[in-house]
Amino acid sequence: MSKDKQIAQEQTENAKEAAEFQNQAIRDFVEERANDSRTKGPVDESTARMPDNQNRMITQHNRQM
Repeated sequence: MSKDKQIAQEQTENAKEAAEFQNQAIRDFVEERANDSRTKGPVDESTARMPDNQNRMITQHNRQM
């Protein structure tokens, strides 16, 4: 039985190492290839996700609930 436990433990360790390697490879790929979608610069009405007036109306609506 101890031999079976040892084999199972080795397989578990191998699987963990393979998963760690794959995770690191994916991280490296994403860091190298993915574009940074965040733009640096001032935020104003044209770059905001929602206009201030719409945001204000949503806030008022949420407060009423």
